[in-house]
Amino acid sequence: MSEPIERCLELFELHQKRLFLYIRALVPDPAEAEEILHETNIVVWKKVDEFRPGTDFFHWITQIARFQILDYRRRQARSRIRFSPELVDQLAQSTQEAEPELERRRAALENCRRKLAAADRDLLEACYAPLARVEDVASRSGRAATSLYRSLRRIRQMLFDCVERTLSMES
Repeated sequence: MSEPIERCLELFELHQKRLFLYIRALVPDPAEAEEILHETNIVVWKKVDEFRPGTDFFHWITQIARFQILDYRRRQARSRIRFSPELVDQLAQSTQEAEPELERRRAALENCRRKLAAADRDLLEACYAPLARVEDVASRSGRAATSLYRSLRRIRQMLFDCVERTLSMES
């Protein structure tokens, strides 16, 4: 494999989560966002030779994603909810402008999540796993759903406070 393609592969893996979050910010339905991510990944790999090393890889793949979102919207034109291409462009622009701040917050959140007690981290992972339902997690753990909701509220508040402290210390 050539060195530029290896570098693209590294960048591709590095930015997958950010790319999904970018798409998810523009597409409310998680299943649709996953589908668009998949389609975007296919296009990225077809066009990998077009990427110019030294340029912003994330910007390049978000432009591909934006076109995939517009294409997806055209295919879904029969849907009751339709966004104009101009609105999608505006949303994409504002999402890109907010990206550096969102990335700082995501990094702070991940750092704060690592500081949680193991039981709290396990509870978060169980409750926020794909297709997870708090009621099912409660049933498996032998706890009442209301008890789990209270624990989740407490953990989210701890994470929020930690992220705010972390960001204020950075400023």
